[in-house]
Amino acid sequence: MHKFLAMKAGAKLVSLTLLVALGGSNVAAAETHEAAESATNLQRLYRGTTVCTAPDGKNCGADYWSLFIHKDGSRVLQVASETARAGEVRHATIVIEADGIAHEAFMHNRSMSEALGSSYVLQTDEGVGQAVHTTNALKTPTDGIELSSVASEKTPEHRSIGTGPVVADGSHFFNYDMEAAGDQAREVFWMGGSFGGTMAGSFRPTTYTLVGEESIAMPQGYDIPTDHFRMASGSEVWLTKGSRIVVRADVRFGPGPALRYELTELNVTPLGPTPATKPEPK
Repeated sequence: MHKFLAMKAGAKLVSLTLLVALGGSNVAAAETHEAAESATNLQRLYRGTTVCTAPDGKNCGADYWSLFIHKDGSRVLQVASETARAGEVRHATIVIEADGIAHEAFMHNRSMSEALGSSYVLQTDEGVGQAVHTTNALKTPTDGIELSSVASEKTPEHRSIGTGPVVADGSHFFNYDMEAAGDQAREVFWMGGSFGGTMAGSFRPTTYTLVGEESIAMPQGYDIPTDHFRMASGSEVWLTKGSRIVVRADVRFGPGPALRYELTELNVTPLGPTPATKPEPK
């Protein structure tokens, strides 16, 4: 973890030094080229709202999110989540590379009255490294960020990162073997501990099962084809087939009835050129 942070800082310093050495006009040209290249790499932007409804029909929160899809298949999900049942708000970012692995994530959690803390997680071959700032555990104003590592026996392809918001749960299923189907064991590193508790996370074992394919009607009058999964906890989730966007989720915390999360609004914006298709053979 310490080595990674040092490498990140070093890379930024070298980049800045090279730009300064180029001179004023060349710096502007370099920045323009970098911006154009970044824009080209962005393929599609999804924006959505996902609303939670309790069994009694009352609102239990909402997730407001943006999903950036890159040309190579990698993606970045940003979420602002309000949880009415716990009186907390969580902001989360999760980065998923083209291999379907969530390589890093960040979250910040606060209650109605105070900030509870934040956490940054980097996935490694051995497990995860985490940088945690827990405000309710501070003894002095100068207490800083605590660095630690958590080991896992599973490979990165068989584990994922849980940031809390339900709309981020689609990232757990990128490496589910659809052909094999059946029960497939995974580990999720849940960030943020528990509601109102420590921000330090831990691995928890789980199992995912493919239930089947279903189409879900959107309020705007069209249907979305989904893959329906069931988790070991009894929670169920319906995901789009390509981008693994959560269209519906029945989330259970114990033996009680589920909270229903539903995608109520979805906007899709193409950002880059459509990948070229091969000509049909004559």
